[in-house]
Amino acid sequence: MRARIRRRIGWSLVVASLAAVAAIAIASISNAAPSSLPLHGFMRNISNFQDGCPSVTTFCSRFDASGSINGDGLVQVDTFPNADGFSKAHTVVHTAKGDLTCHEAALFSPPIRPGGDDHAFVDLCLIDGSTGVYAGATGYIQEVGTFNFDDNVGQLEYYGLLILGG
Repeated sequence: MRARIRRRIGWSLVVASLAAVAAIAIASISNAAPSSLPLHGFMRNISNFQDGCPSVTTFCSRFDASGSINGDGLVQVDTFPNADGFSKAHTVVHTAKGDLTCHEAALFSPPIRPGGDDHAFVDLCLIDGSTGVYAGATGYIQEVGTFNFDDNVGQLEYYGLLILGG
C-alpha cells in the first residue's frame, strides 16, 4: 500500500513538473511573439519641396501624421509618376517613439475635375526598417488621398497593420 502511494505521489510530482515546464515554455513563446497593431489616421499638410531634398530625384514631400502614427513625415520620391500615373518613394515618419520607415508605390489619377489640378492617389507603403519601438517592425500602410499640384497641398487617410518586432 505504501509503495502504491509513493508511486502515485512520484507520478504526481513528475506530471506537475512537466506541466510547470510546459507552462513556462508557452509563456515565454507568447511573450517573444510580435504583436500586431491596426493602424488608422490621417496625413495632412502634404507639400512638395526640392531644396535640401536627399532623394535621387531631388524631389521630396513633407506631411503631418496623426492617429495611430503621430509625427512629422518625409517622402523621398524615387521615380516620378510615369504615363500611367505610377511612382515609387521612400518614407520616414519621425515620432516620439522612434522612426517608422517604409518603401512605397503610388498610383495618381488624371485631374479629378476638368481644368482642375486635384489628383486622387492610392499608395501602398511596406514597413521595412525602423528605430526605437518600431525596430524590427514589418507591416503595411494603405493610403488614399488627393494632391493639388497647383496649390502644392494634399491630404490622405491611411489604414494598415503594424507588426512590432521581438
